[in-house]
Amino acid sequence: MSTRYAGLHDDLLQSLAKGLAVIEAFGPDTPRMTLSEVARRIGVTPGSAHRVLRTLLHLGYVGQEGQQFSLRPRALMLGYAYLSSQPFTAVVQPMLSALTERTGESCSLALLDGADVVYVGRAASKRLRRDYVSVGSRIPAHTTSVGKVLLAALPEPELDAWLARTSLQRVTPHAIADAEVLRAALREVRAQGFGVNDQETIMGIRSIAVPLPFGDRVEASLGMSSEVSRMEMGEMTERLVPVLREAAVAIGATMAARERGESLGIAFWRG
Repeated sequence: MSTRYAGLHDDLLQSLAKGLAVIEAFGPDTPRMTLSEVARRIGVTPGSAHRVLRTLLHLGYVGQEGQQFSLRPRALMLGYAYLSSQPFTAVVQPMLSALTERTGESCSLALLDGADVVYVGRAASKRLRRDYVSVGSRIPAHTTSVGKVLLAALPEPELDAWLARTSLQRVTPHAIADAEVLRAALREVRAQGFGVNDQETIMGIRSIAVPLPFGDRVEASLGMSSEVSRMEMGEMTERLVPVLREAAVAIGATMAARERGESLGIAFWRG
């Protein structure tokens, strides 16, 4: 079974773990799979995969056409349950859209989850030819500007543990694949207060990100991306970092106000 679920104690539900592993096995590169492909991908026997798939079929999370299985729209409910339970998502999405409208650049809000960042908010620029991120996307944290910001905010022992258990994939030729090089990059992020990604996630795309303050914690990062053909990194730093910092403070204040049950009558980001 998937390494995430391997080694579960006897008192934990192996069948539930297998069901979640099957759902997570589907993705952009594997939108449809046969029973044997599912079994190989999550590391279980075909018989075990068959029982899990039959259950997911019955519940409506998976559909079947011939010998191939694929996720059904009901699977979205799992992600929506998380997003809808987060107090900031309903507020942040319109703010991201306003920020994109103001700058003309794509905006994202991300959290750190294991080796990856997970995007929980996204507003894509209308002039972006192909968007590579959507809400729910997972990307190796060390290759992203938002991920570097979140890693830089970790206490040193937590960063040591993260590096010890994480394989630094070279997603593009520009990505960092050495732990000491990444440490140096994260020290720079801490010193300057923002992170950059120059074609480390996908060729042709640059991004920049700042921490999202919430009290004395950094649990999210706010980023903005642009195509290489339209903006140099120096211009991104000069033009977008101040805007991102202003937006991050406003979002953080709004999150804090919601937690306190107060209402802030502030008009953010006038054009």
